[in-house]
Amino acid sequence: MATRIVTKIGYVFCVDVDNQYKRFFQYIADDMTMLNTRVIRVFKRKYPMDYIPNMEEIVKDEVDFYAHTIIKFGIQENLWYKVGKSSELGDVESIMFRESADYGFSREKKSYDWYIWHIGQPTQSIGELTDKYKDLDIGILIAYPSIAERIKTGKYSFWYPH
Repeated sequence: MATRIVTKIGYVFCVDVDNQYKRFFQYIADDMTMLNTRVIRVFKRKYPMDYIPNMEEIVKDEVDFYAHTIIKFGIQENLWYKVGKSSELGDVESIMFRESADYGFSREKKSYDWYIWHIGQPTQSIGELTDKYKDLDIGILIAYPSIAERIKTGKYSFWYPH
Protein backbone atom coordinates (compact mmCIF):
# COMPACT_ATOMS: atom_id res chain seq x y z
CA MET A 1 0.00 0.00 0.00
CA ALA A 2 1.30 3.45 -0.94
CA THR A 3 2.25 5.86 1.80
CA ARG A 4 -0.02 8.87 2.10
CA ILE A 5 1.83 12.15 1.55
CA VAL A 6 0.68 15.00 3.74
CA THR A 7 1.71 18.58 3.00
CA LYS A 8 0.79 21.48 5.24
CA ILE A 9 1.17 25.23 4.97
CA GLY A 10 4.52 26.18 6.46
CA TYR A 11 6.39 23.04 5.40
CA VAL A 12 9.85 23.70 3.96
CA PHE A 13 11.29 21.50 1.20
CA CYS A 14 14.78 20.95 -0.15
CA VAL A 15 15.93 20.46 -3.74
CA ASP A 16 19.39 18.94 -4.17
CA VAL A 17 20.90 20.52 -7.27
CA ASP A 18 23.19 18.11 -9.12
CA ASN A 19 24.97 17.10 -5.88
CA GLN A 20 26.54 20.60 -5.87
CA TYR A 21 24.26 22.62 -3.57
CA LYS A 22 20.82 22.76 -1.95
CA ARG A 23 17.95 25.20 -2.43
CA PHE A 24 14.76 25.49 -0.43
CA PHE A 25 11.13 26.41 -0.91
CA GLN A 26 8.15 26.75 1.40
CA TYR A 27 4.47 25.93 0.93
CA ILE A 28 2.77 29.20 1.93
CA ALA A 29 -0.87 29.18 0.76
CA ASP A 30 -3.68 27.60 -1.19
CA ASP A 31 -5.00 29.77 -4.02
CA MET A 32 -8.72 29.36 -4.69
CA THR A 33 -8.33 31.68 -7.68
CA MET A 34 -6.08 29.09 -9.38
CA LEU A 35 -7.88 25.79 -8.81
CA ASN A 36 -7.08 25.76 -5.07
CA THR A 37 -3.49 24.86 -5.89
CA ARG A 38 -0.52 25.07 -3.56
CA VAL A 39 1.51 28.27 -3.67
CA ILE A 40 5.22 28.04 -2.92
CA ARG A 41 7.93 30.61 -2.42
CA VAL A 42 11.38 29.57 -3.60
CA PHE A 43 14.34 31.12 -1.84
CA LYS A 44 17.39 32.50 -3.67
CA ARG A 45 20.28 31.30 -1.56
CA LYS A 46 22.30 28.23 -2.52
CA TYR A 47 23.51 26.17 0.43
CA PRO A 48 26.37 23.65 0.54
CA MET A 49 25.40 19.98 0.37
CA ASP A 50 26.44 19.42 4.00
CA TYR A 51 24.21 22.27 5.28
CA ILE A 52 21.90 21.22 8.11
CA PRO A 53 18.60 23.06 7.49
CA ASN A 54 17.79 25.86 9.93
CA MET A 55 14.19 26.91 9.28
CA GLU A 56 14.59 30.36 10.85
CA GLU A 57 17.56 31.13 8.58
CA ILE A 58 15.97 29.67 5.43
CA VAL A 59 12.67 31.59 5.61
CA LYS A 60 14.48 34.91 6.15
CA ASP A 61 16.13 34.57 2.74
CA GLU A 62 15.10 36.68 -0.25
CA VAL A 63 12.39 35.10 -2.43
CA ASP A 64 13.46 34.09 -5.94
CA PHE A 65 9.96 33.36 -7.24
CA TYR A 66 6.42 32.27 -6.36
CA ALA A 67 4.56 29.50 -8.16
CA HIS A 68 1.51 27.23 -8.12
CA THR A 69 2.33 23.52 -8.19
CA ILE A 70 1.45 20.07 -6.84
CA ILE A 71 3.97 19.45 -4.08
CA LYS A 72 3.21 15.77 -3.43
CA PHE A 73 4.10 14.75 -6.99
CA GLY A 74 7.56 16.31 -6.60
CA ILE A 75 8.00 14.26 -3.41
CA GLN A 76 6.85 11.07 -5.16
CA GLU A 77 9.33 11.68 -7.98
CA ASN A 78 12.20 12.45 -5.56
CA LEU A 79 12.62 15.99 -6.89
CA TRP A 80 12.39 17.44 -3.37
CA TYR A 81 11.85 16.38 0.22
CA LYS A 82 10.50 17.92 3.40
CA VAL A 83 13.07 19.28 5.86
CA GLY A 84 10.96 21.14 8.41
CA LYS A 85 8.25 23.68 9.11
CA SER A 86 8.05 27.39 9.87
CA SER A 87 5.07 29.52 10.81
CA GLU A 88 6.80 32.51 9.14
CA LEU A 89 5.14 32.68 5.69
CA GLY A 90 6.10 36.16 4.56
CA ASP A 91 3.60 38.77 3.35
CA VAL A 92 1.24 36.36 1.58
CA GLU A 93 -1.47 38.98 1.05
CA SER A 94 0.77 41.18 -1.13
CA ILE A 95 1.77 38.41 -3.59
CA MET A 96 0.36 38.90 -7.09
CA PHE A 97 0.31 36.69 -10.16
CA ARG A 98 -0.28 37.35 -13.85
CA GLU A 99 -1.99 35.18 -16.43
CA SER A 100 -2.93 35.46 -20.07
CA ALA A 101 -6.52 34.50 -20.84
CA ASP A 102 -5.31 32.62 -23.93
CA TYR A 103 -2.96 30.53 -21.70
CA GLY A 104 -0.04 31.15 -24.02
CA PHE A 105 -1.75 29.55 -27.01
CA SER A 106 -2.36 32.75 -28.98
CA ARG A 107 -1.07 32.88 -32.55
CA GLU A 108 0.29 36.31 -31.66
CA LYS A 109 3.69 36.79 -30.06
CA LYS A 110 2.14 39.28 -27.68
CA SER A 111 -1.07 38.75 -25.74
CA TYR A 112 -3.49 41.62 -25.10
CA ASP A 113 -5.72 39.67 -22.75
CA TRP A 114 -3.89 39.68 -19.38
CA TYR A 115 -5.25 39.58 -15.89
CA ILE A 116 -3.70 39.79 -12.43
CA TRP A 117 -4.71 38.76 -8.91
CA HIS A 118 -3.69 38.40 -5.29
CA ILE A 119 -3.85 34.91 -3.76
CA GLY A 120 -7.47 33.91 -3.19
CA GLN A 121 -8.86 37.16 -4.63
CA PRO A 122 -10.84 37.86 -7.81
CA THR A 123 -8.88 38.46 -11.01
CA GLN A 124 -8.59 41.90 -12.60
CA SER A 125 -8.35 42.29 -16.38
CA ILE A 126 -5.54 44.64 -17.46
CA GLY A 127 -5.50 44.08 -21.25
CA GLU A 128 -1.94 44.53 -22.49
CA LEU A 129 0.81 43.52 -20.05
CA THR A 130 2.48 46.77 -18.98
CA ASP A 131 5.84 47.33 -17.32
CA LYS A 132 4.01 47.67 -14.00
CA TYR A 133 3.04 43.97 -14.06
CA LYS A 134 5.53 42.27 -16.39
CA ASP A 135 7.72 41.03 -13.53
CA LEU A 136 4.89 39.30 -11.67
CA ASP A 137 5.21 35.54 -11.53
CA ILE A 138 3.13 33.45 -13.90
CA GLY A 139 -0.05 32.29 -12.19
CA ILE A 140 -0.72 29.04 -14.04
CA LEU A 141 -0.39 25.63 -12.38
CA ILE A 142 3.22 24.68 -13.13
CA ALA A 143 4.19 21.04 -13.42
CA TYR A 144 6.55 19.86 -10.68
CA PRO A 145 9.41 18.99 -13.12
CA SER A 146 9.30 22.58 -14.40
CA ILE A 147 9.52 23.90 -10.83
CA ALA A 148 12.62 21.75 -10.23
CA GLU A 149 14.06 22.95 -13.55
CA ARG A 150 13.64 26.61 -12.63
CA ILE A 151 15.16 26.03 -9.18
CA LYS A 152 18.17 24.41 -10.86
CA THR A 153 18.63 26.65 -13.92
CA GLY A 154 16.76 29.89 -13.16
CA LYS A 155 14.35 29.37 -16.08
CA TYR A 156 11.27 27.37 -16.92
CA SER A 157 11.66 24.93 -19.78
CA PHE A 158 8.55 26.30 -21.53
CA TRP A 159 7.77 29.54 -23.36
CA TYR A 160 5.09 31.90 -22.10
CA PRO A 161 3.79 35.09 -23.81
CA HIS A 162 4.65 38.62 -22.71
